[in-house]
Order: sequence, then structure tokens, then C-alpha cells
Amino acid sequence: MTQNQPIKKPTLALVIPSLTPGGAERVFSNIANHLANRYNIYIFTLYKDLIFYDLHPSIKVNYCLEEYRSNVNRLTSLKIHFQLFSRLKRKVSDINADLILSFTTTANFYTVILSKILNIPSIISERIHPKYALNKPWQFLVRHSYKYTTILVVQTEEIKNYFKRSLKDNKLKIIENPLSEHLISKKNVALKRNNSILSIGRLESQKNQELLLRAFSKLNHKDWELLIIGSGSLLDYYKELSYTLKIESQVSFLGAIKDVSPFLSQEGIFILTSNFEGSPNVLIEAMYFEMPCISTDCPSGPNELIVNNHNGILIPTNDEQKLIDELNRLMNNSDLRNQLGRAASVSVNRFMPDIALKKWEDLIENTLK
Repeated sequence: MTQNQPIKKPTLALVIPSLTPGGAERVFSNIANHLANRYNIYIFTLYKDLIFYDLHPSIKVNYCLEEYRSNVNRLTSLKIHFQLFSRLKRKVSDINADLILSFTTTANFYTVILSKILNIPSIISERIHPKYALNKPWQFLVRHSYKYTTILVVQTEEIKNYFKRSLKDNKLKIIENPLSEHLISKKNVALKRNNSILSIGRLESQKNQELLLRAFSKLNHKDWELLIIGSGSLLDYYKELSYTLKIESQVSFLGAIKDVSPFLSQEGIFILTSNFEGSPNVLIEAMYFEMPCISTDCPSGPNELIVNNHNGILIPTNDEQKLIDELNRLMNNSDLRNQLGRAASVSVNRFMPDIALKKWEDLIENTLK
């Protein structure tokens, strides 16, 4: 190599079903942006859809199929999987990728097979607890396919322990979700907090906002309001439920919002009511913004973030009465809200982006060696 000849940057293929609003999508975008100056980054989404998060201008994005089709029969589903895999294989082959990195179960399954066909390393990341999120056939596929990846990244000890049954320990790595640099820059503890309860998440059964709506309807605090940020298939049902419960004047459904920092800075209490998670980004963000948080002790993540009654409050999953009791306790005690919020912020310093993103960078560099 001559002295003036530039060093060729490795090419990475990053695979994810879509870049619509969501915690996995946000982390995926942050990782891609962080790597963009060091690698040639190509993102392949399985479906064409809204790109919700800002991406580095050098990143090239392509998709495999025009639209996602749900509620199809088994034969049609197999045909769709074959189409997705075939198109992804062609696109990744065309760029001569040096490594494939993927997020979420379906993309991970394709990536493991594709990396073996192309004889290149793969890093896959499971973003949810398979035991609770996947049906039995998919759990079987995950256990028997993931062992062929180069590295599997998870976010919690609980999910790592789940995979220890089928993967060697040297293939398992925990990298916790980084806080967004944009959110960090927007933190403002000087703002006065409102009498409001905040929930952020997709409006789907996993997130169980119905629990929060029903609990809120039984509180005797007419001077408080409930703000729900997120979009999803249950929006109309939740709106109708708020009327049925006679709380529609106190509840606002705000849709998907890219910059939630004003809400994290000004609302009074944060609630996570999920039935299961991977590692809840939004809970980490709320804690960083010094919000007093109540979370279900769902698998997995919240109990690795919250020490009960020290930096937040944990309640049993789907326990409406406990949620009512803890909401009343916080709403009636501003000193407790402030105390929990301050302790929460200190406890999530390990999620600073430079720490987590450096782990991703080192992992990719070592895998490429």
C-alpha cells in the first residue's frame, strides 16, 4: 500500500424490520450514527416505512418489501419469509459486507443464516425476552439458530441467563442501552413539574396502558392529568375506554413524538405498566430526567434499574390496586417525588452514551479481526 493510498473502511450491513418509533429502533439508529465515520454503513429494513429517527447523511438505507402483511395463513407467511430472506441476501451480497449486525428476532434469524452462507461474522441483538414475547415455534427457532451467530448481545442478566442454555458464554454479551445524546442535551431540572402522569410506549397489549387508565379512573385527584405518548393498534380502544371510565377530560393521547424531552422535564410522575420488556429505554430516560417512576416488576429490566422505594417504585405486573396505592402515595407527597427523582438520576449514570457506544464499537472491531 502506498503512503497516500486511503485505508479502505470496512462495510457493515445493519438489519432491522423497520425504523418506525420504538426503543430498539432508537438504539439501532444511535449505533449506526456512531459508527458512520468509521465504517461504510448500509441499513436494510425488512419493510418500507417511515424513518422516524435522524440518520448520519453517509448512511444508505434500503428495504426488502413494500409493506408488512399481518394475519396471513401459514403458507403465505412462509412465502413472505422466503421473499424477505432472498432479497436481503441479494442486497447484502451486492455491497460485499464484512459483517452483519441485526436487531430483533426475525432480522436476527435471517442474519444468522445469511452470515453462514456469505461466510462473514454476525452480531445479533435480541431486544425482548423470548420466553414472554415469542410463541413456542419461534422460541425453538431462536434457541437453535442463535447458537450459530458470532455474538449475541442482550441488555439484561435475566435474558442472558435465558440464552445460557443454548449458547456458549463467550458468545453472549450484555450491552446496556445508551441514553440519547439529544435527550441529555435537553435535560432541564429548573422547570416546574406539572400535576401530571406520563406514559410513553407503543399502544399495544405488551405495554398494558389499560392498567394505567383503569387505575387513574379510581384516583380522587381531579387536578391531575394523564398524558399518553405513543401510537399503535389499541389507540381507538383506549380512547373509547377513557370515555367509558369518565376520565376523557383528564386524559390526552398525544401520538408518537420524536422529542419527548419537554415532557420528561415537566411532567410529575412517570409510569411503565408493561407485561414484559427487553430493557425499557423510556424508563432509563425518565429516571435520568429525575422523574419519580413507578414500574411493573416485569421480565426483564425494571428490577435491574429500580431499587424499590430508593430510586423508584416497583409493583407486581398487572396489579391495579397496588398501582392505585402507589400513585396516591406519590401524588400526595411532593418531597417523596423529589427524593425518588434525584436518586433515580444518579443511578443511571452507567447508561451515558459514550460508555455503551464504545462497547458496541469495541465489539465490532474485535469481531472483524
